[in-house]
Amino acid sequence: MDDLEIGAALDAYREGRFVIVYDADGREEECDLFLPAESCAPEHIRTMRKDGGGLIFLMVRPDIRDRLGLPFLQEMFPRMSRDHPVLKALISDDIPYDNRSSFSLSINHRRTFTGITDNDRALTVRSFGELAGKALEMSEAEALSDFGEYFRSPGHVPICIGSDHILENRFGHTELSCALSTMAGLSGVSVGCEMMGDDGNAMPKDRVKEYARERGIPFLEGRQIIQAWKGWDGEWKNTYVPEVHGDRKAAFSEEAAVDRSVTLPKKRGKRVMASGVFDLMHPGHLSFLEQAKALGDQLVVVVARDSTVRSLKRHPIMNERSRREMVASIKWVDAAVLGYETGRYRIVREIEPDIIALGYDQQQDEDTLRRELAREGIDVELVRLDKRAGDIEATSELLHKIRKEGRC
Repeated sequence: MDDLEIGAALDAYREGRFVIVYDADGREEECDLFLPAESCAPEHIRTMRKDGGGLIFLMVRPDIRDRLGLPFLQEMFPRMSRDHPVLKALISDDIPYDNRSSFSLSINHRRTFTGITDNDRALTVRSFGELAGKALEMSEAEALSDFGEYFRSPGHVPICIGSDHILENRFGHTELSCALSTMAGLSGVSVGCEMMGDDGNAMPKDRVKEYARERGIPFLEGRQIIQAWKGWDGEWKNTYVPEVHGDRKAAFSEEAAVDRSVTLPKKRGKRVMASGVFDLMHPGHLSFLEQAKALGDQLVVVVARDSTVRSLKRHPIMNERSRREMVASIKWVDAAVLGYETGRYRIVREIEPDIIALGYDQQQDEDTLRRELAREGIDVELVRLDKRAGDIEATSELLHKIRKEGRC
């Protein structure tokens, strides 16, 4: 069924028709109307405005970003905050469903008046999609010249940029649309809009499915696009190499601790996944990780985010980046990554382990975990490790001594 539904969605995209995409449980949990940007007409904007009701925005593939020099606002704010301190106060480092914002500039076509009418926004969206389709055949200077000739910023159509490694380290609507457009052989740029309900929340998935069925609009879940993208072997996927230079290089190095594309190595042999807080590193941690590595050929360790630790009613002694760096320095660890703050199984799908190693004191019921993994379609072996013999104290015991007795 997935192949048939993906095929119908790709046909609709090639014909310039809407597709509706639900991202995932535990993420935004929203359904977005998708359309190829180059096909956008005023009636499409009207449909998104009336039937969607959310933000109408462009979603741009990373090679288009490179050619036009589009920045991430999240990268610009720290560099601009010296002159404008308010930007430092507003940095988006606490997004509840992801680890970064994909927003870039907002634009209007220079032939628009206010830029907000259906006619104006359709012109902006369609013209940007057309430019994207030609930009890769131009030099960067030529593409930038045309971009500046036809568009101005700020405007009424925000741009969101797909991550460098599409559907590998980020799984938002932007990446899903980039994959869909690319597999359809189109420009890699789409226009989207979230579908809102009348109760102040996102429209429920079941209601959106009914809406799609009544209008003959293909409906997809993000996991279907992710699976199709994994199996797609098109030229773009095999040839695109992200351009990292200038100020973006520094920005990327600062984010290395949270960017899975930076820290996750190519899979080799049997991959084992282990996870934990790893606060106040002690011999019990080393024993756990040594045993985990012995189960396979490659060990990837997921380090809990600070917000996750706080949700367990404990404030971490060391911050998440320091904890990740300490774990990464252990000789048995092939890679250490930070987990996600929401969506428990997102990181498991991303790492694709053959084995998940559980510590002797990790409070997870194995039968319940197996059922949940099976429900998520994740086929993985669970192994509960033993406590190392000897006087090994858990982090909680060490903290008790520090706080109550004033000694280690």
